[in-house]
Amino acid sequence: MNSAPNAQDGELQVVEEIEKLGDSLDEEQRKKIAEKIREIRNFVPKIGVFGKTGAGKSHLCNALFGREVAKISDVGACTREPQRIVLEAGASGISLLDVPGVGESLERDVEYSDLYKRLLPELDIVLWVIKADDRALSVDQTIYKDCVAPLNARIPTVFVINQVDKIEPIREWDVTARLPGARQSENIKAKVADVGRIFGVEASQIIAVSAAEGYGLSALVDQIVNTLPNEKKFGVVREAKKENVTPESEREAERGVWEAIKEFAGKAYELYKENKEAIHTIVAAIWSIFTKKK
Repeated sequence: MNSAPNAQDGELQVVEEIEKLGDSLDEEQRKKIAEKIREIRNFVPKIGVFGKTGAGKSHLCNALFGREVAKISDVGACTREPQRIVLEAGASGISLLDVPGVGESLERDVEYSDLYKRLLPELDIVLWVIKADDRALSVDQTIYKDCVAPLNARIPTVFVINQVDKIEPIREWDVTARLPGARQSENIKAKVADVGRIFGVEASQIIAVSAAEGYGLSALVDQIVNTLPNEKKFGVVREAKKENVTPESEREAERGVWEAIKEFAGKAYELYKENKEAIHTIVAAIWSIFTKKK
């Protein structure tokens, strides 16, 4: 098979695996598939982390990605300027925007609201972080509905209820297993329902976590990956802390890559729909390229 111009060996391997499904690709298809794979691999998903001061946004960022990527302070509001963190050197990786938290003062809320509106258009997804034992959500509600909700069709939001280990009864929390007790679990469900009602969103958009205890983080990664468009899923899976990445997230990221290149695959895609086992070798080839350090 002739090489597509400037294609890497791994990208050609994917093209070859597609052709093994029984359909020969022309040079233009090969070139487009190789280009799309490079585009996806180099794409940097942009995640904005929003919410009230003290909700644990920076702790959450660090727990999700397994590095001290965001500043943390136990006294006062730490993040007063947006922190832009690009994880992974080079063109690929993930861009994390940890923004100042609302609720510090009325003056700053106005300032931050304007800041949010300026920053939102560049994002791919928003994580709106809420402290589990915080019942005063009017500030969150106002800023969310004013700034974020109008853009939901283009920029999806996942609500994160953080610090659920502090939900009553606190003494029920299983320190060894890092899991809530029975009554805590019921109260967590009630909190999820309450947040859904206040913000007018489905429970499926709300994930309960404890960054400090490592609880619910894999479910959050699953939700982020499921929510992002196909070509933007992989960056999150690669950059998240490995213990937070489930096989489901990996499969969804793999599926996303395949869905993004299928328009160039011709009849091979129809063959895939008839025999899904045959696609495994293509997905494996793609994954081996993407997980390889440049």
